[in-house]
Amino acid sequence: MTYAVRGLGLVFSLVLVSTLAACSLTHLDSQAATASTTPSTAAYVYIQIQGPEGSVYGFRASPTGHLSPIHGSPFKPAGEIVGGTPTKFFTLGKDLIHSYGIASDGVIGSQLSQIPIYDYAGSRCGDPSYAEAQAVLDHTGKYIYVLLQYGYGGCGAYQSYAISSNGDFMFVGDTEMEGTDSEPNPTYLDLPSILGNERFGYADEWTGHDTGLVGFRRESSGTLQLMQFREADPTLPGNFYHPANPDASPTGNYLVVQLYPDDGGDTGPLQFGSYTVDSDGSISTTNTSSNMPTSSLDFPATTFSPSGDLFVAYQGEIDIYKFNGAAPLTLWRTLLSGNWVSQVAFDRSNHLYAISGDNKLYVFTVTSTSVTETSSINIGSPFKMVVVSE
Repeated sequence: MTYAVRGLGLVFSLVLVSTLAACSLTHLDSQAATASTTPSTAAYVYIQIQGPEGSVYGFRASPTGHLSPIHGSPFKPAGEIVGGTPTKFFTLGKDLIHSYGIASDGVIGSQLSQIPIYDYAGSRCGDPSYAEAQAVLDHTGKYIYVLLQYGYGGCGAYQSYAISSNGDFMFVGDTEMEGTDSEPNPTYLDLPSILGNERFGYADEWTGHDTGLVGFRRESSGTLQLMQFREADPTLPGNFYHPANPDASPTGNYLVVQLYPDDGGDTGPLQFGSYTVDSDGSISTTNTSSNMPTSSLDFPATTFSPSGDLFVAYQGEIDIYKFNGAAPLTLWRTLLSGNWVSQVAFDRSNHLYAISGDNKLYVFTVTSTSVTETSSINIGSPFKMVVVSE
């Protein structure tokens, strides 16, 4: 496998369109919805329904976690929702990244800019008619990273785009991995998880039945560049672990990695390992097979709280862990057991939001000692969620 890194720059302006549907509210803050003055807001929550071209419903979450519709919702953005800041919102279509403004009341407003992702280096690795691109917004809201793979080039590419204060995009570089689509075991790449210090990122690399980690160093331009790094995994007597699904801490130099014991070609039950990230991007752990928590989930999605003190894994339920830095995670709470959970996200006011298979958006208030359900709404076929808070 060979690596190539390229850089370039251009600025374009963007246009964005919107589309929407309907949902019924079961527990809303009616007093907040009818007040003549705008109450204080903990976050704005945007739910896209029915897939990456679906309508987007917006809700204002009060400081107590109760929800009310944003005026003008549903909105109709073009493509899949990616992320947002208090002033901007981002989506990815089949061949364009879009940005548009968010008003002070949470309304998705004027169209700002767009940029064609297949006009830049790395485009040979993708094919919009065969596989959709993926994108992620970094912690600062100043860079978007796009993953292209399964194109005619048989490679994978991570494109980097800088975002200006007015929402324009500038392509700043790409990093490519050759041979990702070669038989008999084509490789699948995943989006990077970026450390809170914005220096390093990590992602999955799946080949056949095996998994591994890919590392990135972020250059001063914001470009993600593939890097070689050392990885010291826990030992397993008479066996070894397959590392997968790295999730980087938003506040410290830590990484949580899903570790699957090899079992004669199959994988055993998941354990979560806490790793420390060194100054050169190498990762290591003092966790052991006997003190790491074991989970019944199988390749779950994960996320951190903004403060970095909680780690959440979700799939058929939500498992909330206390994150203890380099020390092993400790399971703290389990929510919505038996209910397929497709996504969770935190705001900065101690609220955890979850969209689930029973077509609901749940809001939980999370303190250092308790987790309580604050409110919920019915929403048909929720696909993806973006939470925007200060």
